[in-house]
Amino acid sequence: MSEWAVLLAFLGAYLLVILVVLAVCYVLTSLAHMKALKALGYDKAWMAWIPFAQQYALADVAAGNQESVTLFGTLSVPAMLYKFWWVLWIICPFIPVIGTFASTVLMIVFLGNCYVKIYARLDNTSEQEQQVIGYLSGFLVIIAVVKFLAGKYNAR
Repeated sequence: MSEWAVLLAFLGAYLLVILVVLAVCYVLTSLAHMKALKALGYDKAWMAWIPFAQQYALADVAAGNQESVTLFGTLSVPAMLYKFWWVLWIICPFIPVIGTFASTVLMIVFLGNCYVKIYARLDNTSEQEQQVIGYLSGFLVIIAVVKFLAGKYNAR
């Protein structure tokens, strides 16, 4: 067997392992978010399986029936903008120089705020008590996945 064939075999095995790991991460993330959405009584919890629909569902359940959502306790954002924050997250990387940074900040602020509100409702605590872990979860979603999967939440 030639060196190229061995190299291609290793590359194929490597890619297969990466695909399996990504599939497992996707399934765990979707299951965790679906569990949290069901626990909050959200009737479209299946949206957790569709990547951008998941972001909408999290924002929708976090916003509730409010017309505006409060960020950081003072900044008020219209609920419709809050629910579609992920569109800005997609567009921002196309802005030269600061686009990627702006996209990361948007993700941390909006997704983190969704998690703050969701954690507060699931744990029956105030949003102030959940701010640190909520915004960390906006940056490292694995925190939310572990918290949702480990939590003993009953579907409403």
